[in-house]
Amino acid sequence: MTSTMNDTRRWWSIVGVLVGLELRQRLRTTRWKVTLAIAFAAVSLIVFGSMYVSMSPGSADYRDWAQNLYAIVMAVELFLGIVLAPTLSATAINGDRKDATLAVVQATPISNWQLTIGKLIGNWVSCLALVAVASPYLVWGIIEAPYGIGRGVLGALVLCLLFACFCGIGLGFSALTARPAGSAVLTQATVFFLILGLPAVFGLLYSTTAQDHRVAGTEYTASANPSDYPTCRDVEKVETFYHTERTWWLLAPNPFLVLPDVVATNDFPSMGSSFAGSTNTDPTVVSSIAQLLSSARTGPYVAAPTCADQRSSYSTDPAPREQSFYRQQEAHERGRIGDSWYLGLLANIVFGGIGVTIAARRLRVPAGKLPKGVRIA
Repeated sequence: MTSTMNDTRRWWSIVGVLVGLELRQRLRTTRWKVTLAIAFAAVSLIVFGSMYVSMSPGSADYRDWAQNLYAIVMAVELFLGIVLAPTLSATAINGDRKDATLAVVQATPISNWQLTIGKLIGNWVSCLALVAVASPYLVWGIIEAPYGIGRGVLGALVLCLLFACFCGIGLGFSALTARPAGSAVLTQATVFFLILGLPAVFGLLYSTTAQDHRVAGTEYTASANPSDYPTCRDVEKVETFYHTERTWWLLAPNPFLVLPDVVATNDFPSMGSSFAGSTNTDPTVVSSIAQLLSSARTGPYVAAPTCADQRSSYSTDPAPREQSFYRQQEAHERGRIGDSWYLGLLANIVFGGIGVTIAARRLRVPAGKLPKGVRIA
């Protein structure tokens, strides 16, 4: 037992040395400091610029802007991370090969997995500097947001894990390709495929999910007297519904849908949560995004408004309005808010894990057969 613990401690101590080497290599360059300064300036400009626009005459007040500050900061950090994380990790292996420093490290008594994990953690920590730089605005957003501190912190943790997944994808391409520019382009293309490509495929498959259903609907008959309202009667009709619950999983890995789904549970006063409840009665922008994902996962509400529903929608009595078709349809669309983010995160972890596994296999010594143009030392 003691021997196993010592071996584990020794294994991770070597990884820690490799992480230190990666970080020192980043810190020696002045570009890193300039990048962080630009990132902080970009976040500051967007935060205070949006604040200025929102609080201009005729626009929303401070509270309306402040409850969306968390979403603004997270969106900016995610965008910057999508650009930076793949770029850093995509040159971590082939860049060292090009500089003839990788073989020197491989000649030491370390395993390929130690080298891979060390590079992964080193690049991940470098990416987390973006979160650290924007942390004042992130804390400000968490305090002002209606989600509760627990959900806000959880969203930040999920953001950090997504950065680790992007770094894993970049490591895989860095080990597969000989040129750093090629691996950077492939990594960016993969990440943007998760963001834009999969939703595009979802849209292309949308028409294939159509299915006809017989539902009770309404039919209006014009009155003989033009001044009278048309007469409404319930009839059975055939309507087409799109069953997006069959293809919703294509949207799950999208990081811009994962993060809103983390916090949106507490953005509706009618929804319960294990975290601190919210007294917010005006849902923020993330709730609208999360509701789109929830609506795609739950599929269509197979029903149509009846004459009674039409009348209750104009009623001032809250009792019939709560039971109306429109309220039930809205509840159906919101039914899976907060239930999809961990599946999307898991999908990103799988993609990142595949990249890390490929990198570890490519870093084995002896290397065996290498691709054309890949140098050893």
